[in-house]
Amino acid sequence: MYYEIVVPTRVGVNTLTEQVSSAKQRAYRKVKRAEDEQRTRARIVDAAEALHAEVGPARATISAIAERADVTRATVYRHFPDEESLFLACSGQWLSRQALPDPEAWETDGDPFVVLRSGLTDIYRYFREGEPMLTSVLKDAAVVPTRIKEARLEGERGWRERLTRGLPGRRRKSVQAAVAHAMSFGTWRSLCVDLGLSNASAVDLMVAMTAAAAKPAGQVRGRTAPDPAPPAGDPGSRSAR
Repeated sequence: MYYEIVVPTRVGVNTLTEQVSSAKQRAYRKVKRAEDEQRTRARIVDAAEALHAEVGPARATISAIAERADVTRATVYRHFPDEESLFLACSGQWLSRQALPDPEAWETDGDPFVVLRSGLTDIYRYFREGEPMLTSVLKDAAVVPTRIKEARLEGERGWRERLTRGLPGRRRKSVQAAVAHAMSFGTWRSLCVDLGLSNASAVDLMVAMTAAAAKPAGQVRGRTAPDPAPPAGDPGSRSAR
């Protein structure tokens, strides 16, 4: 009798223990599977980011990204159903790793040319640090998703508004053009990569160009204002001839 009573109790305890153990194993497998999926996704994004910088977005095909990440094309598409979603993830990760220009941190001592110098210094630092990716992405601008293009242009409008604020003649087309040219990645790359200037020298040059554009035409060094018309009756006037 004792044996018959005890044995079922032991079986019940064992069953409960097995159920608890099985639940723990399922939870562990679920967590591990999720972690593996996250690691796979991260490898895909890392591969896309590296290829965008090395060969450009146009040549960073899904096949090339899958090979770099050591996964299949199907795995890439399981995580990213289209190329735009992968591009957005890649762009977001790259930007999160950059020290982006911060217009609110630029000098505010009241001198607009000090602000201009501070802003260009910050922008050129960002350009130099991100040159490989920025060069590749701008070269392949045709394949860049519209959302990313619009975000970049919005950021640049913020830079330009801050850099032109307070500049003399800031509403003149020549001043707006000078600032837009100065803060362009293409301008920086031409001066500092192609021609070998330092960031500081390029900033000096662009500040001087903008200062010249901001002056009234007659005050620009190397240019003279047109001679005033001779007064009526003057021997040099047309009416006196």
